[in-house]
Formats: sequence, C-alpha cells, structure tokens
Amino acid sequence: MHCIRAPYKVSQLDLCQMEQFPNGTVGLNISLTIPKVLNYIGIVVKTFYKYTTYRPFMIDWSIEYCQTARSRNLSPPSVVIMKIIEQSLPEYSYPCPQGNITYNTFWMFEPKYVLQSMPSGSYRMDIFIKDSADNDLIALQIFGAIRKQGLVG
Repeated sequence: MHCIRAPYKVSQLDLCQMEQFPNGTVGLNISLTIPKVLNYIGIVVKTFYKYTTYRPFMIDWSIEYCQTARSRNLSPPSVVIMKIIEQSLPEYSYPCPQGNITYNTFWMFEPKYVLQSMPSGSYRMDIFIKDSADNDLIALQIFGAIRKQGLVG
C-alpha cells in the first residue's frame, strides 16, 4: 500500500507512509493538503489480477463523489465505494464542498471491503481521487492476495 504519481498539481502530499502492526495489519498514514474548495471529486477504482503480470480485472469503477453524496439513487459500485468511505473515513464523509483543509488520517483497507465473489490470486488495486480538471488529488496502490480463507495481506 503506497501513494503513487506524486507530486500532484492541485494538492500537497505532506505524508504518505505505510505502517504495519505486529499482527500483520497494514494501514496508510496520510497527510494531504488541498488548498482550494472542491465541488467535484472523482473517485476511480481499478483492479488488476496477476497472471505473470498485472492485467485488468472486472472491477473498474468511477463515481463523482459530490453528486453521489447528495443523491439517493446509487448504482451498485457507488453503494460499495460510499460504504467504504463512510466506514473507513467517517470524519471526511460529508457532502461537498470539500477541500481548503489538510486531511490527516490513518487509512486501513479492511478485509471486509473485499467482495466475497473474488477468485483466489494476487491483486493490485489502483485508487485515484481527482478534481474536475482530471488532476490527481491523490493516487494509491494497494497490493493483496486472496486465498480460500479470505484476504491475505
């Protein structure tokens, strides 16, 4: 788990450090300053499955966070993404406008967020959070392996 494609045009990444606990759980300590107010935030999630190299997998979702946070008619991918945001980042789970602050958080991608129907194998998930001009505010990569007993690392 780490930040990618930094430095960013619109935001300032102050800290992006993975921390691992003795039980093997990992999280990402993030400090991100977004100096301007945002009324549009795009979230793009792409998943890759590793054969010999990472290849695109069927999960390729994108939502517009500001609109989704206000709406009640959510698509299935929007429901999943909003649930993860609400549970893992409750302090920042509110409708737009966002920005004009420094976001400080310790973010963990819990095994419960993984779809139960995922086949065993090694995966990479790329997460991009973007502004209205398609500039990255932050980009993350998460690596993990799924075995019959669930998510492993």
